[in-house]
Amino acid sequence: MSEGVETRIRWWPVPADLPNPPFPPGWIGFSLRSWAAVCLALATAFWAQLDSPAGAAVTVMIITQPLRGQALSKALYRLVGTALGVGASILLIACFSQDRGMMLGGCALWLAGCTYIGSLERHFRSYGALLAGYTIALVAINVIDTPQNVFDVALSRASCVAIGIASVAFINMLTGSPKAWQKLADSLEAKAGQIRAFGRDAMRGDSVPDAMETTAIAGEILSLSAQITYARTEIDRSTRRSAGARLAIIGMLTVLGSGRAIAHILRHKSVSALAHRHVLAWHELREDNSDRYETVGSLMDAMQAEAPDYHPDAHDAHFLERSAVMLSNRLHIATGIDTLQHATPAGNALKLAQLGQHADHVAAFINALRVLLGFSITAGLCIASDQPASMAALSQAALILTLASTALDTSQFGMGAILGLSLAVAVAIVMNYFVLPHIAAFGALALVFLPHTIFACVMLMNARTSAIGFNYGAFFPIILGLSNHQDYDPLAFISRNIFYLISGVVAFVILVLLFPPTPKSRRFRIAASIGQDLEAQLHGNGKPAGARLLSLKYDRLAQLLTWTKRMDAHRRVNRHVFNRLVMLEDLATTLARVRHYLDEAAASPCLRLLATEAHGLINTASFPTLDHALPQISNRFLDIARTARDHERNLAVLCAGSLEAVRSTLEDNRSTLRHFGLGRRRW
Repeated sequence: MSEGVETRIRWWPVPADLPNPPFPPGWIGFSLRSWAAVCLALATAFWAQLDSPAGAAVTVMIITQPLRGQALSKALYRLVGTALGVGASILLIACFSQDRGMMLGGCALWLAGCTYIGSLERHFRSYGALLAGYTIALVAINVIDTPQNVFDVALSRASCVAIGIASVAFINMLTGSPKAWQKLADSLEAKAGQIRAFGRDAMRGDSVPDAMETTAIAGEILSLSAQITYARTEIDRSTRRSAGARLAIIGMLTVLGSGRAIAHILRHKSVSALAHRHVLAWHELREDNSDRYETVGSLMDAMQAEAPDYHPDAHDAHFLERSAVMLSNRLHIATGIDTLQHATPAGNALKLAQLGQHADHVAAFINALRVLLGFSITAGLCIASDQPASMAALSQAALILTLASTALDTSQFGMGAILGLSLAVAVAIVMNYFVLPHIAAFGALALVFLPHTIFACVMLMNARTSAIGFNYGAFFPIILGLSNHQDYDPLAFISRNIFYLISGVVAFVILVLLFPPTPKSRRFRIAASIGQDLEAQLHGNGKPAGARLLSLKYDRLAQLLTWTKRMDAHRRVNRHVFNRLVMLEDLATTLARVRHYLDEAAASPCLRLLATEAHGLINTASFPTLDHALPQISNRFLDIARTARDHERNLAVLCAGSLEAVRSTLEDNRSTLRHFGLGRRRW
């Protein structure tokens, strides 16, 4: 892995990072809905006489999302995370109210633990875990000098969150914001068309995207899993319909992988014209209810009806096995989309709808360590300053460092923190001393917040500037210090916001200068996990074949592609390393697949002995022995297929094809296995 050249990651913004076009589609509706929710939350908080009404506006700006399902899903996890954080705060105060050191130490460990869990989770589940962490900073730390007020502060915090969530939900229902489930259905339909075209090109022997482009397509498909979590909050019978969407995703990934294999077979192996023609003709038909076994049987019957003496060889068997898998999974795509749209029952097929994810525990540990170190440094500075207002900096630093854990580029988030907070302070100065003194009605205050909200929302909708938009939009009401009795004292304003800026500086130092993201190390850890899984498969104790293994493979490769692109994916050496790792993943899934077929064959009386022999070879034989023995085993399965009954015949063909796949994949990976030192005991 040392041969890759790592490019320096740019964390500072440039004009090219600005949105192009400057106003993304849907920005008007998103901005106006967010503004209306902010106004409603502030009005309710002012009416309820909350101690910190700005917290309700902060909640709105944190959970605001372009789609209704996104906002509702994030609101749900925000509510749960707040409840956990408030409970932990009360517990810590009850245990260590007289011991500041133990109190801060407990807060630091809780933050680190929640950060670790949040880094392993995905989507808004991750946000809920992180929120449970930094809520303790907003509640427990704020009452560190007055522990008797913990219940009042906790209640105020929970009230602000509840008001913000209710405001967003009400505005979304009132205005009919775009629905996440409809966008999910449209995206699945679009991807299904792209996947069908990919399969058709592969079946015809036309050129198909290479490994890097195919992985990018798989990453786009897997990204739809996030929309599934959003859609669950909008639709009835959400369990069944969400499973349908996952089934469609699994079907697409299966067709994608099978299509790649078919293109490779047609390019490098001799497949009979009869088999190619019949499979291509079957592909042009509409999807039916056949599984892979029935598809192979139908193809065999059709070919033998035309040529009675036809019997497939190992190459044809490999082609038929991959084609049957691809053809049968087209049904899963159509069934899954139909189940999502209409809640149509799909029987046992929905049990296949299990998505696996690759978790980087080392990265999660680094994130937790970053939060622990940053919190400790800030706590030391606050204690040294001996200023009561300094605890605001500690709370803010904990919040920024925790939220940065889920950012793909933590340095970009750190830069967004210092720029967003600085911009918020500058705008707050103007508003607090030149605008608010001339405002006496809430309606005027709402109009003043309109341009601020539009700016934050437009920045949030652009990936490159979202960190700036988030830090500016979410923390501006707190920096402004909105309250029922607005304070215009310059010394109080400076004392409060100087510590907010210090928290931004600490976050910048921790995220950008001390712990910058390293694509090379992330790629190395992904490569190591691929190697570990392959070693397990070579020893016969790897993960079983199925939807979870397939989705884990492509999720890992999608992450690998992300970090490879950050190392300059156009460099030949980086593309070469990526292709090698893709081939190793293909070998691991091929080994899992052949074991699945052999396990089924072991239940058949006429295939049991041969399946047991093949199983032993796959698990223990050396690579040279496998290279010599696998063709013989494949041919023996095909000999049995000549006289076996329908199911046994189909299963024998599938076993022969998968054994040929193992042989050819091992041959393709021979140099890679030696280069990375994998499977040493079997060389």
